[in-house]
Amino acid sequence: MAKIIEFSKVFKNYKKKKVLENVSFSLEEGQFVTLIGCNGAGKSTTLRLLAGEEDLSSGQVQLMGKSPFHFDFPYRSDVFFIHENIKMQFSVNLLEMVKIYKSVFPLFKTQIFNEMLKDRKISLKKDFKDLSRGQKMQFLLMLALAARPRVLLLDEITAVIDIEGQRYFLDKLKQYTQNGGTVVITTNILSELNDYTDHLLLLQETKLMVDEPVSNLQRKFVMLKKTEDHAIFNHPKVTRIRKDYDGKDLYLLPREVVDEDTYVLKYKLDYPPKLEDILILHFQLKQEKVDDELVA
Repeated sequence: MAKIIEFSKVFKNYKKKKVLENVSFSLEEGQFVTLIGCNGAGKSTTLRLLAGEEDLSSGQVQLMGKSPFHFDFPYRSDVFFIHENIKMQFSVNLLEMVKIYKSVFPLFKTQIFNEMLKDRKISLKKDFKDLSRGQKMQFLLMLALAARPRVLLLDEITAVIDIEGQRYFLDKLKQYTQNGGTVVITTNILSELNDYTDHLLLLQETKLMVDEPVSNLQRKFVMLKKTEDHAIFNHPKVTRIRKDYDGKDLYLLPREVVDEDTYVLKYKLDYPPKLEDILILHFQLKQEKVDDELVA
């Protein structure tokens, strides 16, 4: 598949504050990419750089082989950026907004938009400023999906949408990627995106710590359930993750350890670990390293 997004040795500073340090990754078309990290890790900055809304300190960013920072970037209508802090307080009728977006995005599909409008029961007679935060986000997602760009950049958009709406639009976004579009979405809550994500990016302390397809990540580990005491649960590479529905402890273990000890199969679960389980492991190992350094 073609590389639609490329970050190469990107540094971004705000005065003396480092936000991104030597971040590099490339993404193929047709993927649902989740970008996760703690507050201040650089997630929103990464999307603003991809959208061409901020300048680099150094490095290179390309969308569809071109720099989004150039005035003559030829793919403006192939990129749609939505963030949770969008402000549009002046009076704009929703119908007029639709007409504006149809004029900007030549592939805009009115039928797709009308279907979503009917499903989510939003009236075009209202002004944008009169919508709730959740309704504003849903309306913008309708516009984005109907505009049919090649890349959708979505910054923390699910938190303000109700549970039913989240599921509705995540299903729509997954369908969009299956039809060749590319989604890059940021979140602090990975559980809601577990069943949708194809590729995971993790930013931590200004650096990119994880850049991998979900299928690869899940193949690296197995889930164990502690039904009785066994030496494997004291193995230095095993990590307790959480409790299962029956109250028994669940653990993550690298697959190569399981391959070395067939007795472990007695405790192995048939389903792969969730993304949040793998991230819990990552953060726990990171914290253990910090604790060791503090002790030292």
